Amino acid sequence: MVSSEVTVNALLAILNVFFNPAETVRRIQGNKTAWFPPILLGGLIMAAYNYTLPRATMQALRNEPPAGYDQAKLDSLVSAMEMMSRFSTISAPMMFALMILVGAGLIFAMCILLRLNVRFPDLYNFMAHVGMINAVQTLTHVFVLRNIGAAITVKQLTPNFGLASFLPPDASKLALGFVGFFSVFSVWHILMLVIGFAALTGCTKRRAFVATAPSWIIGMLYEIVVTMSR
Repeated sequence: MVSSEVTVNALLAILNVFFNPAETVRRIQGNKTAWFPPILLGGLIMAAYNYTLPRATMQALRNEPPAGYDQAKLDSLVSAMEMMSRFSTISAPMMFALMILVGAGLIFAMCILLRLNVRFPDLYNFMAHVGMINAVQTLTHVFVLRNIGAAITVKQLTPNFGLASFLPPDASKLALGFVGFFSVFSVWHILMLVIGFAALTGCTKRRAFVATAPSWIIGMLYEIVVTMSR
């Protein structure tokens, strides 16, 4: 009976983070192992992505070979890509946990600067749950790649979930990178992060936004750098 209650509570904590993160905070408060279910689930989703993307990439390159590459040259890359795919798939849960840890560490440092009272285990538990929104984006990406199938192109490897499609064709790479980061999922993640963090610490939502911003600003800067380097 106790085990079933724990399972239901863990499931509700994950489901609530998508729309009512304050309820998630209430359910995980003081639970030292609350991070485990979302980390496991998010890690499995990331593993599915790491398994799918290299294969989709290779198929896209076969459909649109880069300049100077023929099929024989592409075939020589297969073994290396398969080895990288196996490693990234197996290590996905650990990498997902590490990404959550980095985000929680950045926010914890901001909490010290802003003098916000929060225990790191509670913060990590909460960050693991909010990370499920990013995991849903990753899962959606997997479904898109699988739905396209063998006809996939290089451009279709990175489906647009945001506002980048509304930019004019001559938009700068800086604008593309900035706007491209703010997908439906990233905005959703930021909103739930702020609301949940305010509930966790008892601070205002304005201070919650300032405290949590470093955890996603790094991702935004990375997206800008990658876009500008293409």
